[in-house]
Amino acid sequence: MITTDQIYLDQSLPNKEDVFQFISAEAERYHITSNREQLEADLWEREQVYSTGLQDHFAIPHTQSEAVTRPAVMVIRLNEPIEWESHDGKPVKYIFVILVPKGHVDVSHLRIISSLATLLLEDSFKEGIAAAAKPEDVYGLLYQYTEGLVS
Repeated sequence: MITTDQIYLDQSLPNKEDVFQFISAEAERYHITSNREQLEADLWEREQVYSTGLQDHFAIPHTQSEAVTRPAVMVIRLNEPIEWESHDGKPVKYIFVILVPKGHVDVSHLRIISSLATLLLEDSFKEGIAAAAKPEDVYGLLYQYTEGLVS
């Protein structure tokens, strides 16, 4: 569901629009989507329902989309925080993306969202994401804290 290729550290993406375009482009690059434009539209549609910006500079944009060909998780750490309409009013710097095919009967994406939201309460996890020097460090944290759920 996630590989180190889908972990992007220290990205310069100045706003949510650029983030969603980046996600869609990378999803196309790794054959996670069959329709880049539709995926981006579906991310926006979900975002309009309720902001995926949570707390402490974290956001979890997610969608179930007909444009998604296989479940995937991406992680993006930004160089500079950006406005996201987060629940705590803080800008976002750490983005966990969950992409799932529409109608996918496996509910693992719901467990991942729940696990990630719970992890945002763990200072050691947040500190680990902030301090990660390379994608393998982030992958190791996710694997450790989600008991392999995202592998």
